[in-house]
Amino acid sequence: MHPDAEPSAPAAQKDLPPDLMWRLLRHPQARRTVALLRRDLTEQMIEEIIALGSARSLAANRSVPAETGARLAEHPEPAVRCAIAAGAADDPPGPLVRLTDDPDPSVRRVCATDSRKARTSSSATPSRPARTPRRPCASGLRPPWRQTTPSPRGS
Repeated sequence: MHPDAEPSAPAAQKDLPPDLMWRLLRHPQARRTVALLRRDLTEQMIEEIIALGSARSLAANRSVPAETGARLAEHPEPAVRCAIAAGAADDPPGPLVRLTDDPDPSVRRVCATDSRKARTSSSATPSRPARTPRRPCASGLRPPWRQTTPSPRGS
């Protein structure tokens, strides 16, 4: 068993006492689990998670306050900005628009490939690729695997 596996299990439990959550922040895997899954993080816990280097996991948590998301959208690490771009709804408007113009191509790629981001673009309807109509078979012959031939029975 991995040494960090045990402390991460209680990190996802509901009704976890705050003092135990603070202790779990000292374990790397438990800290990532807390940052990713908890909805009840205080501002002090968020600051501690960022200071301990788990900003990427925190950025993937969709229940962090909008101010924290906007702050993480300005983070120097592209992986953190990618996590914000992948999960962010642009509320309040601004952080997601800034990420579409990010200097790092991986962040722009996440913004471009996410279907939810199409709603924040300037066009009213997202573009769809044209469907190729099905064409009937050019020849009147049936393919050989579909031709039926009587099979001799009983011989």
